[in-house]
Amino acid sequence: MIQDLMRKHRRAILLFVVLVIAVPFVLFFDMPGKYRSATPEFADNPIATVGNLPVKESEFRRNLNMLIQQRSTPDKTVTIEELEQSGETDKILQQMIDSNLIALEEQKRNFKVERSLLIEQMQKWPQFRTEDGKLDREAWNAWVEANEGKINWNEIYSDLQKSISRQVFINTLLAPARFDPTTIDKKVMNNFTRIRIKYAKISPPIEIKEEELSKYFEENKETYRESDTLLTEAVKVSLIPPVPDRATEAYNKAKQGEDFAELANTYSDQKSQQGGDMGWQTQRETEPPHRQVLFSLKVGEINEPIYAFGAYYIFKVEEERTHAETGAREIRARQIMIRASIDEEEKKNREEQAKEIAQKANEDKTLEKVAQEKNLEIVKIGPFNRESKNIEGLNQFDMYQYRSAFITPDKDSEYQVITGRDNIFVAKVLERIKGEIPPIDKVRERLEKDYTNMMRLKDDYKKKVEEISNKIKAEAKSIDDLPKIFPDLNIEIKETAKPFTAKDYLFQEGLMVPPEKIFTELEGQDIGALAGPIKDFNNEHYFVQLLEKTLPTDADKEKMDEDKKQMREMELRMAQNEILEDYRLYLREKAMKSGVPIKVNQQMIASILGKDKEKEESKDEQKKPAHPANDLQKLNTLIGD
Repeated sequence: MIQDLMRKHRRAILLFVVLVIAVPFVLFFDMPGKYRSATPEFADNPIATVGNLPVKESEFRRNLNMLIQQRSTPDKTVTIEELEQSGETDKILQQMIDSNLIALEEQKRNFKVERSLLIEQMQKWPQFRTEDGKLDREAWNAWVEANEGKINWNEIYSDLQKSISRQVFINTLLAPARFDPTTIDKKVMNNFTRIRIKYAKISPPIEIKEEELSKYFEENKETYRESDTLLTEAVKVSLIPPVPDRATEAYNKAKQGEDFAELANTYSDQKSQQGGDMGWQTQRETEPPHRQVLFSLKVGEINEPIYAFGAYYIFKVEEERTHAETGAREIRARQIMIRASIDEEEKKNREEQAKEIAQKANEDKTLEKVAQEKNLEIVKIGPFNRESKNIEGLNQFDMYQYRSAFITPDKDSEYQVITGRDNIFVAKVLERIKGEIPPIDKVRERLEKDYTNMMRLKDDYKKKVEEISNKIKAEAKSIDDLPKIFPDLNIEIKETAKPFTAKDYLFQEGLMVPPEKIFTELEGQDIGALAGPIKDFNNEHYFVQLLEKTLPTDADKEKMDEDKKQMREMELRMAQNEILEDYRLYLREKAMKSGVPIKVNQQMIASILGKDKEKEESKDEQKKPAHPANDLQKLNTLIGD
């Protein structure tokens, strides 16, 4: 029962802990880490000390693990090495040191909490609460009974005493946090007020003189150099999962003549298509490989399962016809789609295999020997450049990652590991042909655009826009007056197709101005009011005129109240975070001046992060260095299923 409760709330607990790591000093009133799971933990050696308070290894590893889960995606697990390179591991350590500095300050108060209050606090843990937030006494009593004699209650009470004392101290510290509620009231009102406007962009034309354009090109010609052309060699380690038994079974039954529509209803994971019916299909210019197979089939033919987009596809063409106008072949087909994926452990094994191959190839200065040992084929990939849309030897799902790995020549002399979607490559540049600087006429369109954008940033242009804006504000009564006042500017008047609020986007209208700015400029104005200039995301200037305005309805009120509450909580948290940031900086300076000893065990941290492997290599150069994923595997044991 307890395990079911823990599973039920596991996601919420993990999310909450991540927030503790990401936002310094937000306290976590939940079960102390060592009571959460029966999984084995690392020894609590101190990786640092602040005065007499240790920064524990287990907590540091737990925080690393949480951050890995936060930063990782379904396609890629972030490694400890990547966190270390980005400075995230340093931030975790600093936050833990800062937390101990606060603890030293808090200890001076000798704040005591009655045991009854501690028990009440324990009963607020999520696993002891019903869906409506009430105490689940059955769950509480079962947990107490199950843990009787197994855990040290005094330790739990001690941990809670420290947590509550810290919370009271932090609450006292954050009490001065303030914000202006009137700004939130206005923002919420604007988020539910609907307006429609006319608008005009003020963009004086820029004269482009040939000699100035040529000079600009000469000064920036490297910007227009064509990308290098590359020829590479590689071996592939496949990430494509094996054909599922269900797909093989469905294919065999289809080949034996069983009804394909019934097979699709039985086996296909895409239930939205009744009987797998795809309707009439016409081949497009750019079809992915599995669709190319579809159009290669004759009426009545069935293809073997083919992999694409995380699934295996089986097609059967039932009819064909010729389009009356285009003359193109059209087919009516059905499909069976069965999802497939390799598990994380197997994926990591293949990633490790690719790294071993790269290491051996770099030692041997060639791929030949290791490719032969692993029974892998060496293929030439290229020639290609960073703009190539099709590269021989690559599918479109791996092409971007592969192409991007060779933008600069920094690693041309070594074999790299490149992880695509369907394959991992161990590859090296065989030949790089430096791109040429094209003649000016070949890049004229791009050049003129860049030159125009540069001129708009100059003070003369800004002054001209300011003069125009001032004249508009002085003389224009309506936005329709603008083309009359400035006939040479070719000002185009537009209006929004439908009403919008301050939280809507106007990109579909072709208007890049943040709606909040429009509402601010039109605040308190009547219908027909002209406002501006307003700058958009590209620093262009606009004038707007209010056409319609609809205030929030009674139906909006409940949602407005909820939004207002959320915004106020967010503003309060931001104000509190500013206080905390100032306070921890103050504590660091105070510690330096007062001589509070802060000691960091760099050797232990290096071991946790896998950085001590360099020392092992110096003793035995042939010894393979452990990968950060090994630490990740250990860290994952800290979170139970």
